Amino acid sequence: MDLVRRAEELGFESAWYGESWGYDAFTTLAQVAGVTSRIKLGTLIATVFSRTPAMMAQSAASLDVISDGRLILGLGTSGPAVVNNWHGQTWRQPTRRMREYVEIVRMALAGERLDYDGELFKLKGFRLRNAPVRASVPIMIASLGPRSVEQTGEIADGWLPIFPSVQLIQEGRALLAQGAQRSGRTMEDFEIAPSILTAVSDSDPRGVRDLARAHVAFYVGGMGTFYAELVARQGFPEEASRIALEWSKPGRAGRSAAAAAVTDEMLNAMTLVGTRAHVLDKLQAYADAGATLPIMMFPFGSDRALIAETVEALGGGGD
Repeated sequence: MDLVRRAEELGFESAWYGESWGYDAFTTLAQVAGVTSRIKLGTLIATVFSRTPAMMAQSAASLDVISDGRLILGLGTSGPAVVNNWHGQTWRQPTRRMREYVEIVRMALAGERLDYDGELFKLKGFRLRNAPVRASVPIMIASLGPRSVEQTGEIADGWLPIFPSVQLIQEGRALLAQGAQRSGRTMEDFEIAPSILTAVSDSDPRGVRDLARAHVAFYVGGMGTFYAELVARQGFPEEASRIALEWSKPGRAGRSAAAAAVTDEMLNAMTLVGTRAHVLDKLQAYADAGATLPIMMFPFGSDRALIAETVEALGGGGD
């Protein structure tokens, strides 16, 4: 909590918390709300397969009240590995589910009666009992595939890509604009908020890059095909195949080799790890490509000292 308070002092725009199979985002961010006063609070991400849309609206309304209107609701579908094997739900029609889900959450937060006849959800007769602080909470969506990204531009207030290269941000912005046009909107005020592996160390830049290698290898090799496909689309198909092959070896025998297969070129393209000067230069490249709200995502294994050094190095507003 003291690191979040320090980030607020340094002028950071927002603090985000995910959940995957750890602590849940809403409870944790409620604690953050109690020790801060200005910084916005984002869920990165709350999955649309683990809660009903009405429950998501209840949680969002509650946290928005607790934080006095600081919530950014980041939603995502997660993937089959988590949805099927952790939540015990069936991962199907993720794009359609997201569309209906967002429509229902918006209706509930606006205080409307939920009479909804969708393909996946059919609701009747209820409305949110407690009036939220805001009738409209910003909703951002974590999407990977082109069709999902285009839909994000159509129905959301922001996009939450992960492991993005500068090129991916540029390509995604074009897809988002197509989606926004479909709903009669423009990209004005639309947030592009990439989650970028970030770690700054002037004393041990190689060490933080090795942490990032292991983190990327875990997602590419161990979290289904989506992240491997994402890395391949960004120009690293052979590397993605090699990482997946090494990761699949029995008894975790290939984990080290999988991490080693994450090349310097991949790190330079998709992460912000290394010295402060390197990270600031690359951060500017993301901004130039259209990223409006880059989000630091600390690599697995980052200790308190590294996180603190990174926060201090990248804080300070205009610097």
